[in-house]
Amino acid sequence: MKPHYDVAIIGAGPGGSTTASYLAKAGARVLLVDKSNFPRDKTCGDALSPNALKIMGDLGLLDALKKFGYRLNGVRLVAPDGSTMVAPIPPKAGLADYLYIAPRYQLDNLLLQRAIDAGVDFEPNFWVRDVKTEGDGITLHGGGRSTSRHFSARGGVIAVGAAIPLLKKTGLMPPTPKFAVATRAYYENLTGLDDIMEIRFDGAPLPGYGWVFPTSPTSANVGAGFLKKSPSLPTTARGVFDAFLEHGPIKERMANSTCVSAIKSYPLRMDFSTARTFSDRLVLVGEAAGLVNPFTGEGIDYAMESGQIAAQVLIDQLESGDLSFSALRAYDKKLRARFQSVFVWTMRMRNLYMNDWLLNPLIRAANKESYVERTVLEVLLSYRNAIQALSPRTIYHVLRNFF
Repeated sequence: MKPHYDVAIIGAGPGGSTTASYLAKAGARVLLVDKSNFPRDKTCGDALSPNALKIMGDLGLLDALKKFGYRLNGVRLVAPDGSTMVAPIPPKAGLADYLYIAPRYQLDNLLLQRAIDAGVDFEPNFWVRDVKTEGDGITLHGGGRSTSRHFSARGGVIAVGAAIPLLKKTGLMPPTPKFAVATRAYYENLTGLDDIMEIRFDGAPLPGYGWVFPTSPTSANVGAGFLKKSPSLPTTARGVFDAFLEHGPIKERMANSTCVSAIKSYPLRMDFSTARTFSDRLVLVGEAAGLVNPFTGEGIDYAMESGQIAAQVLIDQLESGDLSFSALRAYDKKLRARFQSVFVWTMRMRNLYMNDWLLNPLIRAANKESYVERTVLEVLLSYRNAIQALSPRTIYHVLRNFF
Protein backbone atom coordinates (compact mmCIF):
# COMPACT_ATOMS: atom_id res chain seq x y z
CA MET A 1 0.00 0.00 0.00
CA LYS A 2 1.35 3.42 -0.92
CA PRO A 3 2.17 5.52 2.18
CA HIS A 4 -0.39 8.25 2.74
CA TYR A 5 2.17 10.84 3.88
CA ASP A 6 5.70 11.75 2.91
CA VAL A 7 6.75 12.32 6.52
CA ALA A 8 5.09 11.50 9.84
CA ILE A 9 6.37 13.50 12.82
CA ILE A 10 5.91 12.33 16.41
CA GLY A 11 5.84 15.20 18.90
CA ALA A 12 4.51 18.73 18.33
CA GLY A 13 6.99 20.65 20.47
CA PRO A 14 9.33 23.25 18.92
CA GLY A 15 11.42 20.61 17.16
CA GLY A 16 8.53 18.68 15.66
CA SER A 17 6.47 21.70 14.63
CA THR A 18 9.49 23.50 13.14
CA THR A 19 10.37 20.41 11.10
CA ALA A 20 6.75 20.13 9.96
CA SER A 21 6.55 23.77 8.85
CA TYR A 22 9.70 23.61 6.75
CA LEU A 23 8.68 20.31 5.16
CA ALA A 24 5.18 21.54 4.31
CA LYS A 25 6.53 24.81 2.90
CA ALA A 26 8.66 22.69 0.56
CA GLY A 27 5.58 20.80 -0.64
CA ALA A 28 5.79 17.59 1.42
CA ARG A 29 2.68 15.83 2.71
CA VAL A 30 3.18 15.91 6.46
CA LEU A 31 1.41 14.34 9.43
CA LEU A 32 2.16 15.66 12.92
CA VAL A 33 0.92 13.68 15.92
CA ASP A 34 1.12 14.38 19.64
CA LYS A 35 -0.14 12.62 22.76
CA SER A 36 -1.70 15.91 23.96
CA ASN A 37 -4.30 18.33 22.74
CA PHE A 38 -3.12 21.90 22.26
CA PRO A 39 -2.54 24.34 23.78
CA ARG A 40 -0.78 22.42 26.54
CA ASP A 41 1.87 23.27 29.10
CA LYS A 42 5.45 22.01 28.86
CA THR A 43 7.93 22.17 31.72
CA CYS A 44 10.88 24.28 30.61
CA GLY A 45 12.95 27.39 31.30
CA ASP A 46 11.17 29.07 28.34
CA ALA A 47 14.25 30.93 27.02
CA LEU A 48 14.40 31.73 23.31
CA SER A 49 18.00 32.56 22.40
CA PRO A 50 18.96 34.81 19.48
CA ASN A 51 19.55 31.66 17.39
CA ALA A 52 15.99 30.52 18.12
CA LEU A 53 14.65 34.00 17.38
CA LYS A 54 16.28 33.85 13.95
CA ILE A 55 14.22 30.77 13.09
CA MET A 56 11.10 32.35 14.57
CA GLY A 57 11.70 35.26 12.21
CA ASP A 58 12.22 32.92 9.26
CA LEU A 59 8.87 31.31 10.08
CA GLY A 60 7.23 34.75 10.23
CA LEU A 61 6.38 34.49 13.93
CA LEU A 62 8.30 37.31 15.62
CA ASP A 63 5.38 39.74 15.74
CA ALA A 64 3.13 37.07 17.26
CA LEU A 65 5.86 36.12 19.76
CA LYS A 66 6.18 39.71 20.97
CA LYS A 67 2.51 39.70 22.02
CA PHE A 68 3.13 37.19 24.83
CA GLY A 69 6.90 36.83 25.18
CA TYR A 70 8.99 39.04 27.45
CA ARG A 71 12.15 40.61 26.07
CA LEU A 72 15.38 40.36 28.08
CA ASN A 73 18.44 42.39 27.12
CA GLY A 74 21.13 40.94 29.34
CA VAL A 75 22.45 38.12 31.51
CA ARG A 76 23.38 38.05 35.19
CA LEU A 77 25.65 35.26 36.43
CA VAL A 78 26.05 34.79 40.19
CA ALA A 79 28.95 32.65 41.42
CA PRO A 80 28.73 30.28 44.40
CA ASP A 81 30.46 32.94 46.56
CA GLY A 82 28.06 35.67 45.38
CA SER A 83 30.42 37.30 42.87
CA THR A 84 28.29 38.71 40.06
CA MET A 85 28.66 39.50 36.38
CA VAL A 86 26.00 41.50 34.52
CA ALA A 87 26.33 42.09 30.79
CA PRO A 88 24.19 42.80 27.73
CA ILE A 89 23.57 40.14 25.10
CA PRO A 90 26.60 40.47 22.78
CA PRO A 91 25.91 41.47 19.18
CA LYS A 92 26.45 38.98 16.38
CA ALA A 93 25.85 39.52 12.69
CA GLY A 94 22.41 38.32 11.62
CA LEU A 95 21.17 37.76 15.17
CA ALA A 96 19.22 39.79 17.71
CA ASP A 97 21.07 41.30 20.68
CA TYR A 98 18.28 40.22 23.03
CA LEU A 99 16.30 37.13 23.88
CA TYR A 100 12.73 36.31 24.87
CA ILE A 101 11.14 34.33 27.66
CA ALA A 102 8.13 32.66 26.07
CA PRO A 103 5.96 30.28 28.12
CA ARG A 104 5.67 27.00 26.29
CA TYR A 105 1.89 26.91 26.66
CA GLN A 106 1.77 29.74 24.15
CA LEU A 107 5.00 29.19 22.22
CA ASP A 108 4.34 25.58 21.27
CA ASN A 109 0.78 26.36 20.21
CA LEU A 110 2.04 29.23 18.04
CA LEU A 111 4.55 26.96 16.29
CA LEU A 112 1.93 24.24 15.85
CA GLN A 113 -0.57 26.66 14.29
CA ARG A 114 2.12 27.84 11.85
CA ALA A 115 2.65 24.22 10.79
CA ILE A 116 -1.10 23.68 10.36
CA ASP A 117 -1.35 26.89 8.33
CA ALA A 118 1.42 25.54 6.09
CA GLY A 119 -0.72 22.50 5.30
CA VAL A 120 0.34 19.97 7.96
CA ASP A 121 -2.28 17.48 9.17
CA PHE A 122 -2.34 17.41 12.97
CA GLU A 123 -3.61 14.50 15.08
CA PRO A 124 -3.83 15.36 18.81
CA ASN A 125 -4.38 12.84 21.61
CA PHE A 126 -2.49 10.22 19.61
CA TRP A 127 -0.16 8.06 21.71
CA VAL A 128 2.40 6.36 19.48
CA ARG A 129 2.91 2.88 20.86
CA ASP A 130 5.27 1.65 18.17
CA VAL A 131 6.91 2.64 14.89
CA LYS A 132 7.42 -0.10 12.31
CA THR A 133 9.66 0.17 9.28
CA GLU A 134 7.94 -1.80 6.57
CA GLY A 135 8.92 -1.99 2.92
CA ASP A 136 8.88 1.44 1.36
CA GLY A 137 7.79 3.32 4.49
CA ILE A 138 6.98 3.41 8.17
CA THR A 139 3.77 2.87 10.11
CA LEU A 140 2.81 4.61 13.32
CA HIS A 141 0.75 2.39 15.60
CA GLY A 142 -1.15 4.09 18.41
CA GLY A 143 -4.29 5.98 19.27
CA GLY A 144 -6.18 6.92 22.41
CA ARG A 145 -6.61 4.98 25.63
CA SER A 146 -9.27 2.68 24.16
CA THR A 147 -8.77 3.15 20.43
CA SER A 148 -6.24 1.83 17.95
CA ARG A 149 -5.24 3.53 14.71
CA HIS A 150 -2.28 3.63 12.37
CA PHE A 151 -0.77 6.01 9.83
CA SER A 152 1.76 5.32 7.10
CA ALA A 153 4.46 7.56 5.66
CA ARG A 154 7.59 7.31 3.56
CA GLY A 155 9.74 8.48 6.48
CA GLY A 156 9.46 9.73 10.02
CA VAL A 157 10.76 12.20 12.58
CA ILE A 158 10.85 11.48 16.31
CA ALA A 159 10.65 14.69 18.36
CA VAL A 160 9.46 13.36 21.72
CA GLY A 161 11.99 15.06 23.97
CA ALA A 162 13.29 12.87 26.78
CA ALA A 163 10.46 10.30 26.43
CA ILE A 164 12.31 7.02 26.79
CA PRO A 165 9.83 4.20 25.92
CA LEU A 166 9.37 5.02 22.24
CA LEU A 167 13.09 5.61 21.70
CA LYS A 168 13.84 2.25 23.27
CA LYS A 169 11.32 0.51 21.02
CA THR A 170 12.98 1.98 17.93
CA GLY A 171 16.43 0.97 19.21
CA LEU A 172 17.59 4.59 19.24
CA MET A 173 18.03 5.03 23.00
CA PRO A 174 21.48 4.22 24.44
CA PRO A 175 21.61 1.94 27.51
CA THR A 176 22.70 4.75 29.86
CA PRO A 177 21.84 8.19 28.43
CA LYS A 178 23.10 11.24 30.32
CA PHE A 179 20.29 13.12 32.08
CA ALA A 180 20.11 16.15 34.31
CA VAL A 181 16.93 16.95 36.25
CA ALA A 182 15.21 20.27 36.93
CA THR A 183 12.12 21.74 38.56
CA ARG A 184 10.33 24.98 37.71
CA ALA A 185 7.23 27.02 38.52
CA TYR A 186 5.77 30.42 37.65
CA TYR A 187 5.56 33.13 40.30
CA GLU A 188 3.94 36.55 40.47
CA ASN A 189 4.60 39.59 42.70
CA LEU A 190 8.36 39.22 42.82
CA THR A 191 10.56 42.20 43.64
CA GLY A 192 13.87 43.31 42.16
CA LEU A 193 13.27 42.02 38.62
CA ASP A 194 14.71 43.71 35.56
CA ASP A 195 15.13 42.88 31.88
CA ILE A 196 17.89 40.38 32.64
CA MET A 197 18.10 36.59 32.61
CA GLU A 198 19.50 35.55 35.98
CA ILE A 199 21.51 32.36 36.35
CA ARG A 200 22.65 31.60 39.91
CA PHE A 201 25.27 29.06 40.93
CA ASP A 202 24.72 29.99 44.59
CA GLY A 203 21.90 28.18 46.35
CA ALA A 204 22.02 25.12 44.05
CA PRO A 205 24.40 22.12 44.08
CA LEU A 206 27.12 21.95 41.46
CA PRO A 207 27.06 20.87 38.71
CA GLY A 208 23.79 22.76 38.41
CA TYR A 209 22.21 26.16 38.93
CA GLY A 210 19.07 28.03 39.81
CA TRP A 211 17.38 30.60 37.61
CA VAL A 212 15.03 33.55 37.64
CA PHE A 213 13.78 34.32 34.13
CA PRO A 214 11.39 37.30 34.18
CA THR A 215 8.12 36.96 32.27
CA SER A 216 7.05 40.53 33.16
CA PRO A 217 8.35 43.28 35.48
CA THR A 218 6.85 41.41 38.46
CA SER A 219 6.62 37.73 37.41
CA ALA A 220 9.11 35.03 36.51
CA ASN A 221 9.84 31.45 35.58
CA VAL A 222 11.85 30.26 38.61
CA GLY A 223 13.66 26.95 38.68
CA ALA A 224 16.69 24.89 39.61
CA GLY A 225 18.39 21.85 38.16
CA PHE A 226 21.45 19.71 38.57
CA LEU A 227 23.40 16.76 37.22
CA LYS A 228 23.57 14.09 39.90
CA LYS A 229 27.19 12.94 40.04
CA SER A 230 27.72 12.35 43.75
CA PRO A 231 25.84 10.40 46.47
CA SER A 232 26.13 13.48 48.69
CA LEU A 233 23.89 15.53 46.40
CA PRO A 234 20.10 15.80 46.93
CA THR A 235 18.12 12.90 45.57
CA THR A 236 15.46 14.88 43.71
CA ALA A 237 15.13 17.98 41.58
CA ARG A 238 12.27 19.11 43.81
CA GLY A 239 14.63 19.02 46.79
CA VAL A 240 17.11 21.22 44.93
CA PHE A 241 14.33 23.60 43.93
CA ASP A 242 12.98 23.91 47.47
CA ALA A 243 16.47 24.62 48.80
CA PHE A 244 17.00 27.26 46.11
CA LEU A 245 13.82 29.07 47.14
CA GLU A 246 15.14 29.18 50.71
CA HIS A 247 18.47 30.65 49.63
CA GLY A 248 18.82 34.13 51.15
CA PRO A 249 18.80 36.42 48.06
CA ILE A 250 15.98 34.41 46.43
CA LYS A 251 13.90 34.06 49.59
CA GLU A 252 14.02 37.82 50.14
CA ARG A 253 12.96 38.60 46.57
CA MET A 254 10.09 36.12 46.70
CA ALA A 255 8.86 36.98 50.20
CA ASN A 256 5.51 38.30 48.94
CA SER A 257 5.29 36.26 45.75
CA THR A 258 2.55 33.82 44.76
CA CYS A 259 3.06 30.55 42.89
CA VAL A 260 0.60 30.55 39.99
CA SER A 261 1.37 27.18 38.43
CA ALA A 262 2.07 23.60 39.31
CA ILE A 263 5.62 22.92 40.46
CA LYS A 264 6.92 20.41 37.91
CA SER A 265 10.11 18.41 37.52
CA TYR A 266 11.54 17.18 34.24
CA PRO A 267 14.58 15.38 32.82
CA LEU A 268 17.11 16.96 30.47
CA ARG A 269 18.89 14.67 28.04
CA MET A 270 22.23 16.16 26.97
CA ASP A 271 24.25 13.33 25.42
CA PHE A 272 24.20 14.44 21.78
CA SER A 273 27.94 13.97 21.32
CA THR A 274 27.48 10.18 21.58
CA ALA A 275 23.76 9.82 20.75
CA ARG A 276 22.24 8.10 17.75
CA THR A 277 20.33 10.53 15.55
CA PHE A 278 18.88 8.39 12.75
CA SER A 279 18.04 4.93 11.50
CA ASP A 280 16.39 3.52 8.40
CA ARG A 281 13.65 6.02 7.39
CA LEU A 282 13.78 7.80 10.78
CA VAL A 283 15.59 10.86 12.17
CA LEU A 284 15.59 12.35 15.67
CA VAL A 285 15.41 16.06 16.40
CA GLY A 286 15.89 18.13 19.54
CA GLU A 287 16.12 16.49 22.94
CA ALA A 288 15.29 13.08 21.47
CA ALA A 289 18.79 13.30 19.97
CA GLY A 290 20.30 14.55 23.24
CA LEU A 291 20.39 18.16 22.02
CA VAL A 292 20.28 20.02 25.34
CA ASN A 293 23.25 22.23 26.23
CA PRO A 294 25.38 20.47 28.90
CA PHE A 295 26.22 23.75 30.66
CA THR A 296 23.03 25.81 30.44
CA GLY A 297 20.28 23.21 29.94
CA GLU A 298 18.97 25.24 26.97
CA GLY A 299 17.19 23.17 24.34
CA ILE A 300 14.60 25.14 22.35
CA ASP A 301 17.23 26.62 20.04
CA TYR A 302 18.73 23.18 19.31
CA ALA A 303 15.31 21.64 18.75
CA MET A 304 14.38 24.26 16.18
CA GLU A 305 17.75 24.25 14.43
CA SER A 306 17.84 20.45 14.22
CA GLY A 307 14.27 20.54 12.88
CA GLN A 308 15.33 22.93 10.16
CA ILE A 309 18.28 20.68 9.25
CA ALA A 310 16.09 17.57 9.31
CA ALA A 311 13.60 19.16 6.93
CA GLN A 312 16.36 20.12 4.48
CA VAL A 313 17.79 16.60 4.42
CA LEU A 314 14.40 14.89 4.20
CA ILE A 315 13.29 17.05 1.28
CA ASP A 316 16.45 16.11 -0.62
CA GLN A 317 15.99 12.42 0.14
CA LEU A 318 12.29 12.43 -0.68
CA GLU A 319 13.13 13.86 -4.07
CA SER A 320 15.76 11.19 -4.65
CA GLY A 321 13.46 8.46 -3.35
CA ASP A 322 16.07 7.21 -0.89
CA LEU A 323 15.34 7.30 2.85
CA SER A 324 17.59 4.38 3.69
CA PHE A 325 19.99 4.22 6.62
CA SER A 326 22.94 5.12 4.42
CA ALA A 327 21.09 8.04 2.81
CA LEU A 328 19.98 9.54 6.13
CA ARG A 329 23.56 9.51 7.36
CA ALA A 330 23.63 12.91 5.65
CA TYR A 331 21.42 14.24 8.46
CA ASP A 332 23.81 13.02 11.13
CA LYS A 333 26.76 14.56 9.27
CA LYS A 334 25.04 17.95 9.10
CA LEU A 335 24.09 17.80 12.80
CA ARG A 336 27.64 16.86 13.77
CA ALA A 337 29.08 19.67 11.67
CA ARG A 338 26.84 22.16 13.46
CA PHE A 339 26.80 20.85 17.04
CA GLN A 340 29.39 18.12 17.76
CA SER A 341 32.24 20.43 18.70
CA VAL A 342 29.86 22.63 20.70
CA PHE A 343 28.76 19.69 22.82
CA VAL A 344 32.15 18.05 23.27
CA TRP A 345 33.83 21.23 24.46
CA THR A 346 30.86 22.49 26.47
CA MET A 347 30.89 19.19 28.35
CA ARG A 348 34.59 19.66 29.05
CA MET A 349 33.97 23.24 30.14
CA ARG A 350 31.28 22.04 32.54
CA ASN A 351 33.54 19.34 33.93
CA LEU A 352 36.33 21.87 34.55
CA TYR A 353 34.42 24.88 35.86
CA MET A 354 31.37 23.50 37.65
CA ASN A 355 32.99 23.63 41.08
CA ASP A 356 33.59 26.34 43.70
CA TRP A 357 37.31 26.47 43.05
CA LEU A 358 37.10 27.67 39.44
CA LEU A 359 33.55 28.97 38.97
CA ASN A 360 34.08 31.76 41.50
CA PRO A 361 37.23 33.15 39.83
CA LEU A 362 35.73 32.62 36.35
CA ILE A 363 32.77 34.89 37.14
CA ARG A 364 35.01 37.36 38.98
CA ALA A 365 37.22 37.49 35.90
CA ALA A 366 34.19 37.93 33.63
CA ASN A 367 33.09 40.88 35.76
CA LYS A 368 36.49 42.57 35.42
CA GLU A 369 37.83 41.52 32.02
CA SER A 370 35.84 42.26 28.85
CA TYR A 371 37.57 39.40 27.02
CA VAL A 372 36.41 36.83 29.61
CA GLU A 373 32.92 38.36 29.79
CA ARG A 374 32.46 38.12 26.04
CA THR A 375 33.95 34.61 25.91
CA VAL A 376 31.60 33.32 28.61
CA LEU A 377 28.50 34.87 27.05
CA GLU A 378 29.32 33.76 23.52
CA VAL A 379 29.97 30.21 24.72
CA LEU A 380 26.67 30.14 26.63
CA LEU A 381 24.86 31.37 23.50
CA SER A 382 26.72 28.88 21.24
CA TYR A 383 28.27 31.74 19.27
CA ARG A 384 31.75 30.53 20.12
CA ASN A 385 33.25 27.10 20.69
CA ALA A 386 33.64 26.33 24.39
CA ILE A 387 37.29 25.53 23.73
CA GLN A 388 37.81 29.28 24.12
CA ALA A 389 36.79 29.01 27.77
CA LEU A 390 39.58 26.46 28.20
CA SER A 391 42.22 28.43 26.33
CA PRO A 392 45.47 29.52 28.05
CA ARG A 393 44.38 33.16 27.81
CA THR A 394 41.08 32.50 29.61
CA ILE A 395 42.71 30.27 32.22
CA TYR A 396 45.31 33.00 32.85
CA HIS A 397 42.56 35.55 33.62
CA VAL A 398 40.74 33.05 35.83
CA LEU A 399 43.86 32.33 37.86
CA ARG A 400 44.52 36.06 38.26
CA ASN A 401 41.17 36.25 40.05
CA PHE A 402 41.60 33.12 42.14
CA PHE A 403 41.75 35.09 45.39
